Amino acid sequence: YSFFVTYANIDGWTAADERPGLEERPDMDRWVLAELDATVRAVREELDTYKSHTAGRRLLGFVDGLSNWYVRRSRARFWASDDSADKRAAFSTLYEVLVDLTKLAAPFIPFMTETLFQNLVCKDDPSAPESVHLAAFPEPDSARVDDELRRTMERVRNVVTLGQRVRNENKLKVRQPLAEAIVVVADDTERQAIDRFASAIREELNVRELGFTQEPHKYVEFELLPNFRVLGPKLGKQVPACKKALSEADGSALYVEMEENQKIVVELPDGPIELTRDEVEVRLSAREDFAAASGAGQVVVIDTRVNDSLRREGLAREVINRVQRARNAMDWAYEARIEVSWNADGTLAEAIEEHAQRIATETLASSFAQGGADTSSEHDTEIEATRLGLEITQA
Repeated sequence: YSFFVTYANIDGWTAADERPGLEERPDMDRWVLAELDATVRAVREELDTYKSHTAGRRLLGFVDGLSNWYVRRSRARFWASDDSADKRAAFSTLYEVLVDLTKLAAPFIPFMTETLFQNLVCKDDPSAPESVHLAAFPEPDSARVDDELRRTMERVRNVVTLGQRVRNENKLKVRQPLAEAIVVVADDTERQAIDRFASAIREELNVRELGFTQEPHKYVEFELLPNFRVLGPKLGKQVPACKKALSEADGSALYVEMEENQKIVVELPDGPIELTRDEVEVRLSAREDFAAASGAGQVVVIDTRVNDSLRREGLAREVINRVQRARNAMDWAYEARIEVSWNADGTLAEAIEEHAQRIATETLASSFAQGGADTSSEHDTEIEATRLGLEITQA
């Protein structure tokens, strides 16, 4: 809400502005509206049977996706300086979602939603109900339904989650770009579905390329183990034999079989048995120069090698972060233009010179020049043991 109001005020956008039709909006907008419709249906169903706690959890799940995926992935659209159709679609979509979400949440947080409704709706529409509690509760909208898009986005978000886990577990700095992330896919259909959002995945994982493979053994080794808690009651004394059979089998081949069929067949002394996904535990270890993570039936591998070009880009991203932090500390307006003078040596200076235009663009610097920051200032900082002198003023 705060994000929307901030940029709507900056751009002068109002609910009375023309809104593009649903079919004219990009995938991200249609996804969040499809998720909203699914949430409306679920919340209505739960409240009709007095399951307010499950309805509340469903609302929280939607808010998490709205904040940490839709708004996060759409920020640049709101920041755009032009009045494009894409920007209008972003404002329209977020507004529509916030209004319906306010109505959905009204039974749970009556006072907060009343404030939001007054600011979002009543302020600009004299014909609107006087209160959110007098407004009609949201109804399902079949035009918003897109289950295929929702399933695809769920897998895309899981790819991002796994990639971020790889970075965290291997202490790979978030701002350090890496060469490539590789997604293990079962077939071309899955590859095409995920590749549709390749740009978003690359940005979220901070990698230059997104690759796909149907040959996971090139990057990782798989080990399948019995899920003893589940298989104990089923197999009894055959559990040790099952463990032995799994350890002696080709882990990669078993993993591929599981992905294709949702089950595997293992030969035991008493005959073959079928094991489903929840009956085995998959462990993987990445080959040299790679790191990997798996979950929800997906595997993501990241190339951990950092060459000089990647290192310089990483340093430039650190500079952007330092300048943005200085802007925030000065409490200037979001849209305020600044002028930056800088001084640095060695590789850091090379990185800044190579990426100067990008640094200036992302920090709203109308001037970004070397020199004039020889003496110490409150904005001086250090990046990888190298001093970065900064002088920052409003343009």
